[in-house]
Amino acid sequence: MKHAARSASACFLWIFVFSSFSGHGQTYSFRYNGANDRYEIQPANEGVYCLFRTDKKKLPTTAFRKVFLSKNLKAIDSIDYSIEGKARLMASYDDEKFVVHTFYATTSPLEKIIFLVTDHHGKTVTSFSKTIVDFSRYFSKPVKKLKHLTLSFVPNSGSPGMLLLQLYQMGNSGIIRANLFSINAEDGQEIWVSNAPQFTQIQTTEQLIIGLVENRQIFWVDKKTGQVVKSVLIDLGQKGYRAISVFATNGTELMLAGSDFESASLKNGKFFMMLFDVSGEKIFDKTDSAQRFSTKRMHLMGGAFDQNGNVVLVAEGWKPDATRAIVATGASILVAAMGGGYPGLYTSVDHKIEQLIFATLSPVDGSLQNYRSFPVGPWLSYGQLTIGGSHILLQVNNEVFMYDVNEPSTPPFLFTSLQANESLELSGSGPIVVSLLKKKYQLRKIN
Repeated sequence: MKHAARSASACFLWIFVFSSFSGHGQTYSFRYNGANDRYEIQPANEGVYCLFRTDKKKLPTTAFRKVFLSKNLKAIDSIDYSIEGKARLMASYDDEKFVVHTFYATTSPLEKIIFLVTDHHGKTVTSFSKTIVDFSRYFSKPVKKLKHLTLSFVPNSGSPGMLLLQLYQMGNSGIIRANLFSINAEDGQEIWVSNAPQFTQIQTTEQLIIGLVENRQIFWVDKKTGQVVKSVLIDLGQKGYRAISVFATNGTELMLAGSDFESASLKNGKFFMMLFDVSGEKIFDKTDSAQRFSTKRMHLMGGAFDQNGNVVLVAEGWKPDATRAIVATGASILVAAMGGGYPGLYTSVDHKIEQLIFATLSPVDGSLQNYRSFPVGPWLSYGQLTIGGSHILLQVNNEVFMYDVNEPSTPPFLFTSLQANESLELSGSGPIVVSLLKKKYQLRKIN
């Protein structure tokens, strides 16, 4: 096949470099408006921008402020926005041309979602609004209240100004998803409504939207019309259980990578990669044949790309541990006996995590290039993974560990520790700690 001569460097070369974390404890603060009030912190050039509500009293309009911060968290510019009605921030999105912020707003008894479109300097380009009538047609069941909707933007590579939107609402039987639809960012007019099913993962190219449905089927959608042009059932492996953690495209090929299990018990996990060309023709499907897990099971978390375009899968190795269940049950029996009652049995079994696993797969043929296993913990809760280019941040309870996929032999190290009121955000120059203090949020650089 003509694909046999492909090189790794021509494939998935996505690189992000954290600059040095030097500093002198720089901070920036803005007012805390309550638990239900949402703010936005997003990368902007080498720093970030913060978008937050500023008004304190009930007024006919709601005031928001966007502040642009340098890599040292120094305010370098700001701009204010006035949103009609009582408003709260919902979601934000940016492409090569625009930045879009959406707000849920009420002017009794009317409710609407307002789209504020700006350039990358914060200057307003246009704004428009949508009502419950506009959104109801995308759902199979009527929408009763806009405040029950969750709105998210689909990253849309290669089509600036074309907004891809997904809506969700909570129903009595769970989450109800709307059809994927597209609108024009400059006037709010609908471009199309897709006939594709609801996707669990989505990638886009200049011409196509490619979606994954529950690890079982891939759909190719024409971006001009929103209509499905092809679908492919995924080979589920020899035992019929695969978990896909990497679903990515470089515009010409589609990569799927993850773990292949013998059963839903997650025993004897193996790594696999599938590659398709952009038209949906399979190039290869490769599974690592080695038995790397004997007593442990694998919790696959995600993946990143190294400087050579290889994908590095991240997993936690764990085994069932009933120690706390036995101790708790024994204690409950003793207490019950002393009180003349009946014991309450604690039957939960922990997942005892003792390894962090990094597996490097080649996009040329899907072969395993490198396998690293580092002892950790033991931890009794899964970590939370954040990918910043070639850097992997893993938060376990209040500790954050870092691993550089370009230095595979170097073990993950403790990057920072967080307090209960702190969270981590990424900026163009590295991670930022966001602290919730008494009446304000504070952003702090990590030294």
